[in-house]
Amino acid sequence: MNKGKFFIGCRKHYGNTIQNFVVGLLVLVNCFACTNQANQNVSKQAKETVETNTTETSEYVDNLILNQYKNDKKEGLWKEYYENGKLKAEGSYAAGLKEGLHKEWANDGVLLLEGYYKKGKANGLMKWFQEKGLLAGEGNMIDDIRDGKWKICDIRKNEFCIEAFFKDGKREGIWKIYHEKAKDKLWKEQTWKNDKIVAEKCWDESGNKIECI
Repeated sequence: MNKGKFFIGCRKHYGNTIQNFVVGLLVLVNCFACTNQANQNVSKQAKETVETNTTETSEYVDNLILNQYKNDKKEGLWKEYYENGKLKAEGSYAAGLKEGLHKEWANDGVLLLEGYYKKGKANGLMKWFQEKGLLAGEGNMIDDIRDGKWKICDIRKNEFCIEAFFKDGKREGIWKIYHEKAKDKLWKEQTWKNDKIVAEKCWDESGNKIECI
């Protein structure tokens, strides 16, 4: 295996560091957030459509019933749909902020995001998926900041993943990277402290220790 292949791909898509690769996953969330404003008045729009179009689909009628506002802010369980009737997003709100489990899907029904929120911020286990539904990354977050154990996968070859660890958003502790073909064989073990690498060990696919490059 080309030892630098995965990291070259990461740099190409997300910059020069693995951290930026994870940040790239968060860009996906920001993209979803951009749609929230456009959907803010979905219940009102659905109501107008129901009043003027008797052939309105049952999905939008359900959307009208479920989605509620309190003091002009989202409240309770919300479900949002694409024009093709496929579910786009589902989750609860309190005072206009995400609360509890939320999920988001592509317009073909593929799950793209699943995670827990508290007062509008990611808190707990978060998962992102690529367009084919394969895992792109998962890990713990506290107030929108990565904290704890993470798993980050190559967006092109999902089988190739990194075991990572963060503390207050910074790389910390032991990171493990496995060979692409021999997935149970460790390729690199890196030690991070305060977002800086302080030690690194490397092995070939037969388990022999080699020089890190």
